[in-house]
Amino acid sequence: MHLHIPRSLRFRFFAALGGLLVCAIVALAAISTLVIFPVLQAEERGAVKRELDRVERSFQLEQQQLLAQVRDWAHWDDTYQFVQGDYPRYKDVNFSQEMFEDMRYQLMAFFNKAGEVYFLAGINPTTGNYQTCTTPNDECAWMESWVNRMQAAIEEDKADQSAIYADQEPVMVSSTPILRTDKSGSPAGWLFKTRNLDDEWLSFMEEYTGLPINLSLIPGAASSSDAFSFSGNTVHAERYLPIYSPLTPASLGIGIELNRTSYLTSLTTFRYVLLWTAVLMVLVIAVVLLLLEKIVLRPLRLLTQFTQQLDIHETDVHKLTRRNDEIGLLSRAFQEHLTCQQQLNEELLTLSTHDALTGLPNRRLFDQRLETAFNEADATSGSLAVMMLDIDHFKLYNDHYGHPEGDVCLQRIADAMHSLAQTRDFFIARTGGEEFCALLPHTLPDKARDIGEQLSAAIDDLQIPHSTSPVKPFVTISAGIAMLQDAKSQSPSAVVSCADQALYLAKEAGRHQVVLFRQPLASTEISPHNTSP
Repeated sequence: MHLHIPRSLRFRFFAALGGLLVCAIVALAAISTLVIFPVLQAEERGAVKRELDRVERSFQLEQQQLLAQVRDWAHWDDTYQFVQGDYPRYKDVNFSQEMFEDMRYQLMAFFNKAGEVYFLAGINPTTGNYQTCTTPNDECAWMESWVNRMQAAIEEDKADQSAIYADQEPVMVSSTPILRTDKSGSPAGWLFKTRNLDDEWLSFMEEYTGLPINLSLIPGAASSSDAFSFSGNTVHAERYLPIYSPLTPASLGIGIELNRTSYLTSLTTFRYVLLWTAVLMVLVIAVVLLLLEKIVLRPLRLLTQFTQQLDIHETDVHKLTRRNDEIGLLSRAFQEHLTCQQQLNEELLTLSTHDALTGLPNRRLFDQRLETAFNEADATSGSLAVMMLDIDHFKLYNDHYGHPEGDVCLQRIADAMHSLAQTRDFFIARTGGEEFCALLPHTLPDKARDIGEQLSAAIDDLQIPHSTSPVKPFVTISAGIAMLQDAKSQSPSAVVSCADQALYLAKEAGRHQVVLFRQPLASTEISPHNTSP
């Protein structure tokens, strides 16, 4: 089964614009999905990364500050003498709980040149009390894990840096060799300072950066990429920093939470822009289609109907021909050609159905009318009369007066017959040289005879001279009439044959008379149109 696809210009243009609209919307969606949305997301991630960078820089500044403080203490002659055992009052003069709390220190550890603990001071994270000792035992046992890591760093030659240590909680540690103030001589030992990254420190950092910060200890080596987690109006981002852990690798996750209001607002705004762009595209195409339908497509359809001579209102034709554009020009040109063609058709129709000399219907049209009248009379059992007329001795007229005068005579006789036919409402045609036939539907024999007499009288009244006629000194006619029921066989040609026989009898009886067909006449065999002139 073949599908019928419309091929009209209107359908193709609508389909093309519809396809263009769909392609534009798909392209807009594709560009949004593949380009714009990723750009917005990348911009959001870039903004989050910049905030992570800012937090990391704050963290590094804190480490640098702690390292600077360690170096300030370690590169001091008093500290150098203290580790050498030459300044016993050093710890009494320089250490106190207030100093630790003000400087936010957790622990200060002094090691001698051999890497052994020389002096420990710090605030117990459990009790909050300030403690000093020379070994990480008993009440200073909480320092043991940190001291072990510090000694491992000394052995690995990593005791001149700032790093993150972690046990249960992460701790920022800075260390450096202990030297004289002028940094001369060999190190007398090492100094470590720790700062606990507890809630107090986080509050300080949050106030400093303006961002909520959380820390988490993560087993394994630090990842080089940041982690992002999006949830509703917030995004959680985390960056990983390495932790000094001699035995098992670990990392410190610095997490922040940011409000996505700016990104979501931009996204919502862009979506509205996309929506209104799509709506605007639909509206523009709708307006284009409307204008196209009104200005081009509908006039083209009317022009098509006009050229195909379909049913089109006269008002629409006037609208087409009055246009001042190409459609109007085509419409006017077609209307001119159509008018010319109609005139030619009418002339051709007239030439094919009418006699060129007299203007009366010819034999072809007479046969068509006879067929129609015969069928109608046969169907309704009505009456039908056929009359054949002939100009008496017309050959003698032509021989004596000439064919031009003969043509004039035929024209005058035809005009007289046509005038009477219009008055009495019957059909008459020229079916031969000087032969005429009349068709009289719904006519009884007496009325038919009466019409025949009137035709003969009308020709007599013309008084066309005919000096060679043995009948009258002027042109006369003879007529034979047959009725539908006169024919032996029910056919149009049979009725005409009967009328021809009646005409023959009129001529045999002396001409210039009207004869009705009678049945006894049928015994005489006479061929149609074989009457003598």
